[in-house]
Amino acid sequence: MPDNCQLSSPILLVESYPQVIAGQQRTMMSLLSHAAAAGVSPTVLLPGGGLFTDRLAADGWDTCVVPYPESLGRYGGAIYRDGIGKRAAVVRDVGRYVMSLRRELKRIRPAAVFCNDMRGLLTVGVAAKSLGIPNITWDKLDKPHGILDWFQLPLVKRNPIISGPVAGKYPAWQRRWYKDRISIVPDGVDFEKYQGVEPIRESLGLAEQEVVFGIVGTVTQRKGHDLLFAALDDVANQHPNTKLLVIGSWTDTAEDRTFYETLPERDRSSIQFLGRRDDIAALMQSIDVLVIPSRFEGLGLVILEAMACGKPVIGSRVGGIAETVVDGVTGLLFENEDIAGLRDAMLRLVDDPALRRQMGAAGRERARIHYNRSEKMMQIWELVGEVSRKK
Repeated sequence: MPDNCQLSSPILLVESYPQVIAGQQRTMMSLLSHAAAAGVSPTVLLPGGGLFTDRLAADGWDTCVVPYPESLGRYGGAIYRDGIGKRAAVVRDVGRYVMSLRRELKRIRPAAVFCNDMRGLLTVGVAAKSLGIPNITWDKLDKPHGILDWFQLPLVKRNPIISGPVAGKYPAWQRRWYKDRISIVPDGVDFEKYQGVEPIRESLGLAEQEVVFGIVGTVTQRKGHDLLFAALDDVANQHPNTKLLVIGSWTDTAEDRTFYETLPERDRSSIQFLGRRDDIAALMQSIDVLVIPSRFEGLGLVILEAMACGKPVIGSRVGGIAETVVDGVTGLLFENEDIAGLRDAMLRLVDDPALRRQMGAAGRERARIHYNRSEKMMQIWELVGEVSRKK
């Protein structure tokens, strides 16, 4: 039994990806920042150390680390690619891990468990369910998990989703049977945080006349960097003043490393890799257009951040992107994996600075009116409180 688990809170939050700080983790940090207003002093349970674990400790949050067994501490789809023998070992280790989690939950005695992702729900959530502790998850991903999606709704008391398309991965009969558990709570943006922030184009070596596109997020196949790089080839050839900032890093998995190493034209001078950055507001103010070519996306926090900065967004017509970006008003949409459509959208905005300003202004107003982060965080805490009272 780990001896580093704080017992200060009746509400337990679970994050299964402690090695990164991406949109999912930043949303949890925002949720934590609103805990006091909700009357909660939460504890966060994680399966190991990493950037996010360190950040939580630095910010003074109570944390509880229950380490994964080696077979579970793999990411990037590695477990799905296992053969029958390895999968049997994973199932065995999951069972043992759930038993260790049961012991921790008996000691912590939370009134409710909030799972920030599917991994957490299928481990900590299962342990909680077996002890009669109510679960809630805020589902942010429209990418199907296959048969694993059959377990989600039965495990939870409440299942807010970040956008309508997320519900499409649940079996149809479950969407009917458990319809009272599903509600839509989109993510939000701290609008004021992005106002009045100075751009840092000069320090990035960007000239005033250059048109700068940006992509923000972990470099993975799901995020569609390969599509953007392929489209950029034509755009940059026609407009040499075009630049692309790639903000974000890749995970330490063989799949993600291979994806990065095989990106088309990644060494061209118009592409600048910045790695993981904390100054997202300044970077958003420094680009002219955000591109989010994801193959799957529940919503995309970076869309809201770009809109709050008055930047137009080019996005694939998938998941919550199509609910957030108003095509032709706050940005442009293209069909999933349509490189030519993405290229044409980029060319349209490269050629028309007035349209960029018009769409950016419309996006800023949409973010201000419809995506207030404090309101969204308090909605989630209200659902957590409702679940804990119905224990």
